[in-house]
Amino acid sequence: MKYRLTLTKMGLKKGLASKYALIFWLFSALISFAVQYFLWQAVLVGRPLAEFRQTISYLVLMQLLTTVFPKVSYDLNDKVRTGDIALDLLKPFSVEEQLFWEGVGYAVAKFALIGIVEFIIYLWLLNFQVSLLTILFIIVTAALAYVLYFELELILGTFSFYTYSIWGISTFKEAVLLILAGNIFPANFYPVVLKAIASYLPFEYSFGAVGLLAQAPTWQLFGQVITIQLLYILLFYYLSRLLLKHSITVTVIQGG
Repeated sequence: MKYRLTLTKMGLKKGLASKYALIFWLFSALISFAVQYFLWQAVLVGRPLAEFRQTISYLVLMQLLTTVFPKVSYDLNDKVRTGDIALDLLKPFSVEEQLFWEGVGYAVAKFALIGIVEFIIYLWLLNFQVSLLTILFIIVTAALAYVLYFELELILGTFSFYTYSIWGISTFKEAVLLILAGNIFPANFYPVVLKAIASYLPFEYSFGAVGLLAQAPTWQLFGQVITIQLLYILLFYYLSRLLLKHSITVTVIQGG
């Protein structure tokens, strides 16, 4: 437990050390919010104000999750490319544990500098009329979504052992998320067929399902979302460890 706390502190310090970059990230997030606000105001012209506020609050919540969630694939790619992975393998804890807990610390720093502002905007859009039960649902499902997204990123990061750069693969992942995760476009506006496909895939449960639950916070939907999240987390946990173990045994470190 002590080493996990130490790794979390390291990630937190890493985030605070780049606080100026995070401040610029905050300004970018505010500009993005302004663009989305006026865009959807034009799209939903003539619709009830409540529908507009619900839609834009959903997008702000998705932006918050995108900000906080880890980019482990790039971290692992940097370690493999520079040869630092060789030193990490000698440590008394696994590479995935190090990436996870450092990522948690970095996420805390990002939430403190950016996420709080976005969450206040989210509450403001809903006139601060959000029940404690809804907030609890959001926290639990967002935490599980974080773990699920970490596992997806870790699986993606294993390609670092076979290619010099995973930029192209990451771009493809972003395109898939754009279509199926609901983090850019509200899932309610999807065609019926695409919505049905997305409901069976893990990407929506990393982003869109959290927003949908925030809009319709029922115990039935909450139970359905966390059940599917936990199943995918278990599946990708074992898959990522299997891929990482195989990748490490065949890799040759050329950096250093």
